[in-house]
Amino acid sequence: MDALQSLRKDHRLITRVLDAFETYVGYVEASIPVDRFDLQRFVAFFQDYGDLYHHAKEESLLFPALVAAGVDWNLDPLARLRREHEHEHYLLSSLEHSGLRGDAWSTHDRLHFLSIAKEFIAFQRTHMRFENSEVLPLSERVLSELSRARLTRDAERLDHVYRSRILSSTTLANGLFRSHTLDQPPRCWSRDHDPSHAGS
Repeated sequence: MDALQSLRKDHRLITRVLDAFETYVGYVEASIPVDRFDLQRFVAFFQDYGDLYHHAKEESLLFPALVAAGVDWNLDPLARLRREHEHEHYLLSSLEHSGLRGDAWSTHDRLHFLSIAKEFIAFQRTHMRFENSEVLPLSERVLSELSRARLTRDAERLDHVYRSRILSSTTLANGLFRSHTLDQPPRCWSRDHDPSHAGS
C-alpha cells in the first residue's frame, strides 16, 4: 500500500477507537458502571498503535522525506507536528496514570480523568484533521514519484518490524469496538477478547 494511503488508513482506525473511547468516557460521566480495565486497554492501543507505530512512520520516514523535498524542519507544519506528538505523549501518560489507580475512583479522580480524557479526544481529532487536510496533501504535492516510492518501500519494512504490534493492536481495537458502541450498554470483556491474557 502507498505510504500516504497507509497513514490515512491508520487515522481511520485511530478515529474508530477514539469514537469508542468517547462512548466509554460518556458512560463514566453519566456514572454508568464500566470495566475499569478497558481504560488500560484504550491507553494500550493509543500508546502501541498511535504513539509508537504510527508516529514512528511519520517521524522516522515521512518527516525526513519532506525535509529532503524542501520542507523546513524548524517551521510549521513539521514543528507543529512534533509539538503535538509530544503533547499527545503527555496526555497518554496522564490517562495511563488514571487507569493504574485503585479499584474505585474518588470524586476527584473521576473528574480528573474526565478532564484529561475530553482534552485527549478533542486534541486527537484536531491533530488528525490537520494531518489529513494539510500535511498529507502537502506531501502529495512536494514528494516526487521516486521519493514516494522509497517512502512506501520503507513503510512496508517498518510494517514488517511492527507486525506483531499491529496485529495485537488491531485485535484490541476490534474488542473495544464491540464493547463500546452507542447502541448498546457497556459490557465487560471475556478473557478471549483480551490479547494481554494470551497464553495465560
